[in-house]
Amino acid sequence: MKKTKWNLLCVALGGVMLLSAAGCSVQNSDNVVTTAAPTEATTKAADSQGTEKQDPKEKRQLVFWDKSEYVEGYNTLMKAKVDAYGAEHNVEVNYVIVPAADMKQKLMAAIEAGNAPDLIVGDDTLVGQFVSMNQIADCADVFADVDFTDNAKILGTFNGKEFLVPLAFTAPGMYLRMDKWQETGMEIPQTWEELKAGAKVINDPANGFYGMGFAMGASGGGDAEGFCRTIILDWGGVPVDESGKVTINSPETLEALKFIAGLYEEGLIPPDGITGDDGWNNSAYLAGTVGVICNSGSVVSSMKTENPELLEKTQIIAYPAGPTGTAYTLGGANVFGVFETGKNTETAKEFIKYYFSDLDNYNNMIEAMGAMWQPVVNGVDDTEFWKDPVNAGWLANSKNTYKTYYPAPSDERATVSFSNQLCVKTVQKIVVNKMDPQEALNQLEAELNKIYK
Repeated sequence: MKKTKWNLLCVALGGVMLLSAAGCSVQNSDNVVTTAAPTEATTKAADSQGTEKQDPKEKRQLVFWDKSEYVEGYNTLMKAKVDAYGAEHNVEVNYVIVPAADMKQKLMAAIEAGNAPDLIVGDDTLVGQFVSMNQIADCADVFADVDFTDNAKILGTFNGKEFLVPLAFTAPGMYLRMDKWQETGMEIPQTWEELKAGAKVINDPANGFYGMGFAMGASGGGDAEGFCRTIILDWGGVPVDESGKVTINSPETLEALKFIAGLYEEGLIPPDGITGDDGWNNSAYLAGTVGVICNSGSVVSSMKTENPELLEKTQIIAYPAGPTGTAYTLGGANVFGVFETGKNTETAKEFIKYYFSDLDNYNNMIEAMGAMWQPVVNGVDDTEFWKDPVNAGWLANSKNTYKTYYPAPSDERATVSFSNQLCVKTVQKIVVNKMDPQEALNQLEAELNKIYK
C-alpha cells in the first residue's frame, strides 16, 4: 500500500490575482443569474468568427447550477464563460449559484418536482450519489473529447462508467501556526499524538485561542467526514474493504473514534466546532483563534489578500501518521454532473466540451483559485505558478490523494455512506449525547450495513 509522503513546505508571502470578467455580475447565495439573450453586436461578433448563425426561434436553453466557492472570483470567471458560450451558440443559460451545503436538498426538491437542472458542479461524492439515483448521464463522449489526466479519469469513473466529469482536484493540506508551535519547543509533528501533545501546550481558551480547529458538523460538506475517515485509516481501521464488506467495527476504529472525541471533550477545539460546517475552520484560522486546521488551498488564498501577516506565521505540513505509521490523505474533486433527467442533456455536454476547449481560460481559472484547486487535464501544470514552492505541494498532493471512501469500491453505496456523514454523526453521539463509544460504533456499523447489504 502506497503511503502519501509530502515534503514540508514553508508558506511564503505571495500574491494571487483573482481574474475578473468585466461586465459580469454574479449574485451569491441561491439567486438566479440569467445570461442575457445575445445582442445584435454579440451575434455579429460570433458570425465574424465563423460561428454558424441560428434562427432565434431555435434558441436552446441550459440550466446550470454551480456551487458557490470560497474564492469569490471563481463564480465570476465561470459566469463569463457561460455568457460567451450562450452568445456564440445562441443558448439562453440560467446560471444559478447555490451554497454547497444547500445543493443536495435543492436538487432533491427539483427532481421531485420534475424540474432537474441540466448541469451542476459539485464534489464527486455528491454527484456520485445522484448517479446512483439514475439522474446523471454517461459522459463517455465528453471524456473522449477532453485530454484528462489518468488520475482524473480514475476519479471520474463510477460503477465502471465515466459519469463524473472532473473540473478540478481539491487536495487537502494541514495548516500549522508556527509562531505558536515554536512555543512548544517541539519539532514538526509526525504523528497525531505529537500534534495533540503540542496543541495542549498552546491551548489557551481563557484568551480565546485553541490548539486545534477541526470542524465536526454534519452540514452537507465533506471535510469533517474525510477527517474522521482519515483518522480511522491511520489507526488501522477500515470502514469498508475493497470487496464492499463493512469492516468498521474493530478495536482500531474504536480507538480512533475515542481519539477524535477526546479532542473536543478535552477542550482543545472551540465548543462550536462540534457543529461547525466546512467554512467554520477557515474562519477560525483566519481569525487567529486556532492553531491547526485541515483544509484546501482556499485558506492560503484568503491569507494572501486578507491577512498576509498570518500567512508569514503559517506552515503547510504533511498529514501526521497514526499508530500504524501510515499517513493517509483523503481528497476528491469538483466535477460536472450532466443530468440525464434534465431537458437539455446534450447542450450541457456541449458546454463542457466548449469549456475545456480553451485551456488558457481553464488555467487562468485554476490559478485564480490560488492552489485551492489543481488541474485535471494534461498540459497546464508546467507553469511558473505550479513551480512556486507555495503551490507545488498542493499539485503533488493532488496526484497522490486517495478517494474519500477508500478502500471501498467506487459505487453508489460509497457515495451515499460518505455523503450521509455517518462517521461525523457517530462522533457527535459520543461528544454531544455522551453515548458510550462502543455503542456508537455498533450503531455506525448498523447504518453502514443498511447501505451495503
